[in-house]
Amino acid sequence: MKAAALQEPLALTEGVVRLRAWRMPDMVVYQHAPLEWWLTPLDDQLPLIRLNRTGAELLAAMDGKVTVGWLLERFGNRVCGPDGETGRWHLERWPLRAYSLCYYGTEPPTKDRAGARWDLLLQRVREEWSGSQEFEGEEHLSEFHLRDIPGQESHFETVETTVSHLFREPSDALQGLTYGRLLARQLRRLGWWAPKPRWILEVGGGLGYVARELAAELSLEERQGVRYLSLDLTRPFLASQVSLAEQGGWSGQAVQANAEWLPLCDASIDLIVDNENLADMTPVKLSRRELETGQGQTALHQEALDWIRRLRLSFDNEVPSEFIFNLGPLRFLMEVWRVLKPGGRAILVEFGIEHGFPASVKLPGHTEYEVQFTQLRQAARWLGFQEKFYALPQFMLMRPDIRLLCTGAAYAIRRFCEAEGKSFAIRAYSERELAQALGDMLPKLTGYHYHDAIDPAWFGLWDFKVLTVEKPGGTPRAAFREVSGFRWYAQK
Repeated sequence: MKAAALQEPLALTEGVVRLRAWRMPDMVVYQHAPLEWWLTPLDDQLPLIRLNRTGAELLAAMDGKVTVGWLLERFGNRVCGPDGETGRWHLERWPLRAYSLCYYGTEPPTKDRAGARWDLLLQRVREEWSGSQEFEGEEHLSEFHLRDIPGQESHFETVETTVSHLFREPSDALQGLTYGRLLARQLRRLGWWAPKPRWILEVGGGLGYVARELAAELSLEERQGVRYLSLDLTRPFLASQVSLAEQGGWSGQAVQANAEWLPLCDASIDLIVDNENLADMTPVKLSRRELETGQGQTALHQEALDWIRRLRLSFDNEVPSEFIFNLGPLRFLMEVWRVLKPGGRAILVEFGIEHGFPASVKLPGHTEYEVQFTQLRQAARWLGFQEKFYALPQFMLMRPDIRLLCTGAAYAIRRFCEAEGKSFAIRAYSERELAQALGDMLPKLTGYHYHDAIDPAWFGLWDFKVLTVEKPGGTPRAAFREVSGFRWYAQK
């Protein structure tokens, strides 16, 4: 059991009992039996919290109007769970970060008062999971993907959920398609299959769902003669990538390698697909003094400064004393230029920003960093690429009116299903899809809610960007317009 699960109970001191108590928002409750309710601690290493009617009344009473002392006096000695836990037992544990079921304070955590805002509370929990509140070093991400991922099971549900993984099954938000199938349609619409690529490289393909679904959308003729290569730094994922690629009909191969140094020949690849990997590539923490002097404290810092000088990157905002620079994505883009054939293309998808400096995103066991896409686009043009830039919902033509289950609720529901011996996958669920997945279990759940697919509160899809690049020099393609059944051709 993780250290977080072994915390000492909170001491209900004189100062604590004077505080008021609030339930955490968005809490999902499952009525397992007529007189038994279940809750999920934030740390999934802890067992479910089971309550009887008295315990449910204790939870409901945490409305911010009553103090911990009042709750202790009313519920402290009463049995609040089917296993005999008292109200005191729950009051001592629920506000701990491992449980995160309630908050004790003088005012509701809805403002920046002592860092107590709801989202900042959860941020502190994530920092505790990652093991550090500070920058974790330039080699941290590669070390994590090389050594700290023991296997593929549940990684993309419990550690780092991706957009492509959430949409690995057909979704109402994607016109009834999977992420991979819709991506294939968009690439065909852009003319990227005319002529079709002979070598496709997918970088960091997760478990291989995108490869399988890309193939499912393409005809046998479109796939014929095409070789599909998967490249990943995490060895445990490679077997699944090859297996799912072959299920889709590709002639699949896989290699373990770092995408910042592709082990491929110059001008050997026609199409590169990179889904949500750029934030996992090498970050560098530069100082304002290094930027001003052009002198890096280490060889890695000097490499980053040389990139800034060559690209003539401007920093419009006031430069902080220290800031993150996306060195790894620039290295990768250079490699993309090298390995693509003339006329070759690449699509890069990741969350990021267009202005300012990258922020850290704390995840269990590691930290990722936003991608500064304005700088990446400038690098693409400097290399010689023709580039285009989109928000992911815009590129994928996602339906904005579809409401999807809050991902936090999906985690709670999965734990309830596991305890009931049922399977429940973490993915994007519309209201119709959730009802289909849960059946008669759904009416027993309360506290869950839905967001519009493009609502930032769901998964921040507008923060995910798509950068497409094309290397000049390919064979001119015939283009035509059809008028009254006749095709009028021209050379591009």
